[in-house]
Amino acid sequence: MIDLFLTEPNEKYKRSFENYILAYKKINDENYFNKYKRALENFYEYLNYLKEHSEGKNLPQGYVATSTFWLIDREEVVGVVRVRHQEVDTAGHIGYDISPDYRNKGYGFQILKLALKKAAKIGIKDAIVTCNIENIASKKIIEKNNGKFLETIFDEEEDEHLYKYSINLTSSL
Repeated sequence: MIDLFLTEPNEKYKRSFENYILAYKKINDENYFNKYKRALENFYEYLNYLKEHSEGKNLPQGYVATSTFWLIDREEVVGVVRVRHQEVDTAGHIGYDISPDYRNKGYGFQILKLALKKAAKIGIKDAIVTCNIENIASKKIIEKNNGKFLETIFDEEEDEHLYKYSINLTSSL
């Protein structure tokens, strides 16, 4: 885990990202499989879609510019993080996931730590990060990255309660 880094999605990691997607299918995680399956259908179109979203182009109604990065360890995509250029009500600025094949190995802490640096470069001063109240691992990851608990909120669209945190980027990086 010494050489971990974030990269913009690119064709160099095509095979690895396809394996990443299939790891979600293998455990029947429809949420994340459906989020990424379009890359299996047309990888290059998917890359273009992500690039446009990072530039704020062709965004669906209600979406904000969002930069996506892949967490790479030894040439493998082990995680994905989305840095929203503006806060989204229940999603905050940053959303991340770690491949089911790489969970409970410290990647969650690292992906958020690296994403906070990307958020600071975008100009975000206080990053808002949320997690499901039942996701103890994510709660610990956020708190270990200096997350300060703000409140419990309810996401009507997902029908779930969330913890909402703030991470000051001017003092924590």
